[in-house]
Amino acid sequence: MLRLRNRGRGVTPLESALPELMPDLLGFFVRRLGHPEDAADALSETLIVLWRKQRGLPEGEDLRRYAFGVARKVLLAAQRGRLRQRDLADALHDALVDVAVDSAPDHDLQKALAALPARDRELVLLVAWEGFGVAEAGAVLGLRPDAARARYSRARSRLRSKL
Repeated sequence: MLRLRNRGRGVTPLESALPELMPDLLGFFVRRLGHPEDAADALSETLIVLWRKQRGLPEGEDLRRYAFGVARKVLLAAQRGRLRQRDLADALHDALVDVAVDSAPDHDLQKALAALPARDRELVLLVAWEGFGVAEAGAVLGLRPDAARARYSRARSRLRSKL
């Protein structure tokens, strides 16, 4: 059970209402959002709003109605967020259709790259495919410039021997 810290003041009306209120609110969100994880997130956002406003909350059945009003606003915000995310994904999809992507590397190169340790492989790919300098690619991976140059040199030698 969720316990709000009230610093020794006894049980608040919100705390006493939570055992009955939380399952009802969770059901409200599950029925509307369809995914338990999304419903749990929405419930937690609702509880945060209620907790922040607990000094001014009504009691009894009025608290229940108030909580569902907050839940409805959280639900509407979640639905708007989903729509924005879908619109962004659609726009990105449309933009990517027009972009020419290089074909996948040949099989021998893929095999040689796979033989490298993951961090070295990513360093090589950042330099060769993404256009970073060795020091810049090292910074992306959290490496000092001298360490990045040493790793890159060793990785290139291993690739040459494999190819």
